[in-house]
Amino acid sequence: MNLHPSKSVASTIELVPLTAAFASVAEQLHAQGFEDCWDADAIIRLLDVPGAFGILAYAPGNEAENRDDMPLGFVLIQTMLDEAEINTIVVAREARQCGVARKLLAGVVDRLGDNGVGRLLLEVAEDNAPAIALYRQCGFTDIGRRKRYYRRKSGREVDALVMERGLGSCVLGWGD
Repeated sequence: MNLHPSKSVASTIELVPLTAAFASVAEQLHAQGFEDCWDADAIIRLLDVPGAFGILAYAPGNEAENRDDMPLGFVLIQTMLDEAEINTIVVAREARQCGVARKLLAGVVDRLGDNGVGRLLLEVAEDNAPAIALYRQCGFTDIGRRKRYYRRKSGREVDALVMERGLGSCVLGWGD
């Protein structure tokens, strides 16, 4: 990937459903963002859970320039009734700070809103300041903390912040 962080690629980011066919691509992306990354089989198993879906972001290639499509990131979501949770979201190292995560989150919110989901939840390591800042900019608020939820390879334990964003539509009525 040859993206420069200062270059805005938001206008060239395309979103497609993340399916089992893209599981090996998702595995490679996940390894760029997490110490305990998920393999393709784990991603497929998560996509097979009822109510789960994923979205893959990519930069379209250009046949005339002999440039292939470039995977940029993905998100996995689990829905249950009128709530959803982000299981994972990751952006390729070279594509960070280029609007990819924001575009993925917008795609999730659009899809969930169309399906009557009223609340989106996530957990994020408290030492992941860029992600926390993005989530807050996208309307998420802190609702809790899970003590020593993550264990780094160094052995250090890190709390997880639990965050939520209301989506304004709730089939069960709690958001009214």
